[in-house]
Amino acid sequence: MALTIKHLNDDASFFLTFEPLVPHNYRGPPPSPFYILLDPWITGPSTTFHPKLSVAVRRRKACISSALELPEPDLVIISQDKTDHLNEATLRQLPRTGTKTVILAEPASARIIRSWKHFDKDKVITIPKWEDPRITGRQTVVRIPVPPILSGGPGDPGEVTVAFIPQKRDISGLHSAIGITYRPPTVPPPSIYYHPVPGGIITPPATPKSHGSHPHLRVTFASPSPGGPTSPPTSPTSLRSVRSAATLSSHRSIQSQTPTPERPLSVLFSPHGIAYAAIQIYVTSHLIAEAALPLTALLHCFDAVSNPWWLGGNILLGAPAGAETAGKLAARAWISAHDGEKDVRGVFTSLLRTTRFGREDVVRRLGAGNSSSRSKGGQERTEVLCLGIGEETVLTGEGVCVPLAPCVPERRDGESWLDLDGGDEEQGEGDVSRGDEGGPGGFANLGEVLGRC
Repeated sequence: MALTIKHLNDDASFFLTFEPLVPHNYRGPPPSPFYILLDPWITGPSTTFHPKLSVAVRRRKACISSALELPEPDLVIISQDKTDHLNEATLRQLPRTGTKTVILAEPASARIIRSWKHFDKDKVITIPKWEDPRITGRQTVVRIPVPPILSGGPGDPGEVTVAFIPQKRDISGLHSAIGITYRPPTVPPPSIYYHPVPGGIITPPATPKSHGSHPHLRVTFASPSPGGPTSPPTSPTSLRSVRSAATLSSHRSIQSQTPTPERPLSVLFSPHGIAYAAIQIYVTSHLIAEAALPLTALLHCFDAVSNPWWLGGNILLGAPAGAETAGKLAARAWISAHDGEKDVRGVFTSLLRTTRFGREDVVRRLGAGNSSSRSKGGQERTEVLCLGIGEETVLTGEGVCVPLAPCVPERRDGESWLDLDGGDEEQGEGDVSRGDEGGPGGFANLGEVLGRC
């Protein structure tokens, strides 16, 4: 399976595409992707309480002008109630009814969204605060089933899980994480979707339309489904043996007609950063139970930003906190989030103190010593990425399939990425250059990309 992560703006808005990968001899309908939209902020400024107190405007436009330009998401996830994460103007671009999209929001955000009375009531679901089910005896993770590849046919359904993990004793209320896992539906045996018969072969069903793939998502807080993994598989399927059928040459073969189950993909989204101690119980009680380690992707800020304690204290925890999480979870990729250029004005911003960490600073903190995802001995390393606006990268459980060069424009001497209206700024531990602007701006298809892995 593969995960495509697209950065929609230079802040914390991402579009995730989860796709099962099928054997080269698969002849059934193509599996439907599962789409997740994170913290969409496409239009308008972001204000905190009042424009005189704090207002932020992105210096560069998002890669889309409307959320309707994206494939219809299965889930929209809102991580916190600040307007650069919970943006009313952007969310109102989504259909209010007659859509498969479900909005999952942390408790404060869910209350605000419901107060608009814009969406159908059953389309807005609160993600409860994470609690250890081994202690409480109840589930606080949201489970969303993914339909089988062949509707009504053989093969087990997949599952997406979503959790909201807030950091305790957090004065600002900003430091939390959204945990996501994705287990794909299993591929039916070849005999189900392709076998010779007298006079020809059976024609597979027509390709389902995207809007019909998940017409009504069923959200539950139940225990893990019986088909889910209880321990990590001993031998994850190699990307060399399971890929998109469109990319494989006719001479390619796989050792088994039924691929070995892969580890679920896992994402940790923490735009303001979170201490590893705050997510440790989630890791030990959920990610291990789901066999979802190593972590596939960490979406976490690089830069550290703080105010005096009486104005909220730490705003972005940055590289110091992220490096501990990435290291302990052996993250395949760490993608910069919430580090883009904004013009910020207001009373709350005058005393901000910012420490910049460039990509190479982060790499050094991780102890990689270089930008490669593998050390000389072949041990997996964390790939550190800065995605430009509209850029995307593809990951599998084995790591980054298509690594991109750092893409945020290089900062000129004396110029801040954030105009903080008098705030202090420090440089990180090394070269703060983020590379050149630009990039692929979108892949033609996943099969083409995976063929280059």
